[in-house]
Amino acid sequence: MSRRTACAAGLFVLLTTTASAQLPCERASGVAFRDVHWRYREAAHALIGQVLKAGKPIEVETAGCVRSPLQQLTVQLWQTIRADGIVLLGEVHDNPEHHRVRGDILWPRLGRLVATDNLRPAAVFEHICTSQQAQLDGFYQKAGRSRALWGASDLVRELGWESSGWPPGKLFEPLFDGALWAKLPIHPGNAARDRTRVLARGDESGMSPSEKARLDLARAMPEPLLHALAAELEASHCGAVPASAFGPMSLAQRYTDAHMAGALVDRADEQGGAFLLAGNGHVRTDRGVPWYLRRLAPQRKVASVLLLEVEDGKLDAPAYVPKAPDGAWATDYVLFTPRHTRPDPCEAMRRGKR
Repeated sequence: MSRRTACAAGLFVLLTTTASAQLPCERASGVAFRDVHWRYREAAHALIGQVLKAGKPIEVETAGCVRSPLQQLTVQLWQTIRADGIVLLGEVHDNPEHHRVRGDILWPRLGRLVATDNLRPAAVFEHICTSQQAQLDGFYQKAGRSRALWGASDLVRELGWESSGWPPGKLFEPLFDGALWAKLPIHPGNAARDRTRVLARGDESGMSPSEKARLDLARAMPEPLLHALAAELEASHCGAVPASAFGPMSLAQRYTDAHMAGALVDRADEQGGAFLLAGNGHVRTDRGVPWYLRRLAPQRKVASVLLLEVEDGKLDAPAYVPKAPDGAWATDYVLFTPRHTRPDPCEAMRRGKR
C-alpha cells in the first residue's frame, strides 16, 4: 500500500469514526422518543423538548452518540434509581403527551446508556388508590393465567377507570404500558378516596393511627408554604368555591402528599427505588411529596421533574418555573412539552355553579 493510499484510508477511518460519534442516540427497539415526534409534528416552539436542570439547560453528553435533552434527562433519572433513589414525574392530567413521554422514561430501551435490565423499581401511581389494591391484584392474577398478553387497556378496565373521575383511560395507556413492558411493579399511591373526600369536608373522625400520623405530618408544614398552597387552591377554583372550603381542602391535599410519600418510601425499601407518577402540584419540591420525603427518608436521593406546557410567544424558560415562597425553584428538572388544547376550566366551573 502506498503512503498516499494509507493516508487516505486513515483519513476515511477518522472521518467515519467522527461521524458515527455524532450520530443521535437511538432506542434498541428503533421506536423514537416523543421529542422526535414533537420536533416534526408539533407547531414550532423553541422550548419544546428542552430540559432545565438547576436553573439552566441540562448539560448533554455526547460520548458514543449525541443525546437529546430528553435522553440526557432519562439517563440522569435512572442514575438516581440506581442509587436506590426516588424519582417523581409530574403531569398535567389531560395532556396525552405527558403520559407518552413518561412511558418512554419508564421503559427507555437505550441499551448501555440506561442499564435497566436488572432494575425493577416500583411504579407508584397517584391515579390508583389503596382501596383499589384488590382490583390491581386481580389484574396481575388474571394476566398470569391468561394465554393472551394483557396490557394497559386490560389494567384500565380492571381498575374501573370509567368511574374514577380521571380523564379518559385511553390517555393513560402509554404510561401504564411503559411500566408493564419494563416489568416495573405497579402500586397504588393515593389514599382511599373516601378518606380524602371526608377530610376535604373537614371530617377527621374514624382515622387509624397510621392515618393520624400522616395528618400530623401534614399539619407540620410551615405557614409560608400553607399560605402559598391556599392561594393556589383559591386561584384554581376560579371563585366558584367559598373561602371557608380551602382550609379542609388544603389539609386533604397535604394528607394525600404525605400518604404518597409514605407509599414511595415503603416501595423503595422493597424494590431498591421507586417512581411516582402524579400531577405537577404533587411533585413540586417546596410543598409537595418531596417535602414529606425529606422528613420520612432524608437519606434517600430524590429527583423531581415538572412537565410544563409551552405557551405561544412565551420563550423565557425560567419564567415558566414555579417558585417557592423564598424564591427558590420548586423542582429539580423541567421538561417542556407541547400544550394540550382544552376549554377554559374556569368557564366550566362557573357554568356548574349556576
